[in-house]
Amino acid sequence: MSTDRPPLILAIMVVLLFAAQVIDLHAADLNTGVHSMDWDSPIGQHRQLSLVRSQGSVSYYTNRDMVYQAANQPVPGVIYGFYQDRLFALYIKLGSPNQAYYLEERFRAQFGPAKVTTHGGQTVYRWKDDNLKIKLKVRESGPEIKLGIYYRPLSDALNRTQAEAPPPGTFQPQPPNVKNDGLAPLL
Repeated sequence: MSTDRPPLILAIMVVLLFAAQVIDLHAADLNTGVHSMDWDSPIGQHRQLSLVRSQGSVSYYTNRDMVYQAANQPVPGVIYGFYQDRLFALYIKLGSPNQAYYLEERFRAQFGPAKVTTHGGQTVYRWKDDNLKIKLKVRESGPEIKLGIYYRPLSDALNRTQAEAPPPGTFQPQPPNVKNDGLAPLL
């Protein structure tokens, strides 16, 4: 029995070290972009995206062929924001408190504790990094949970009220014609 434990403990330690490295690599990727798209990249480089809505110098896109997941659950909506045709934001509608908790833990590990404010039944968690601003909004009275990740050099140039939320009707139901069989990691 005692001969089985050291290899088991060693195997667990190797798996944990590998998982920690993978998490760090994914977290580092967030600073340069999302979903293999660089921040500040032009919309012309992202043929997989479909226009959902445009309002002035801001356009919103979705990838209708992809379903993302967080905390092993599908995410109801992912919208990419482009300001003057350059990627500046990612808006995510989450489907459960588990997803919010999962992402809050991940951001806390990368950026430290969030600045937390509560107003009108909504709790907002905020993180800032050199070029990123992250807001996780949780409405306590209902299922509405939203995440916004902003590339600050562009989002700061945009009127704050336009950058904070896509216009009503931007998030659409999940597409029935998703081409992949699995769920892609959200972040």
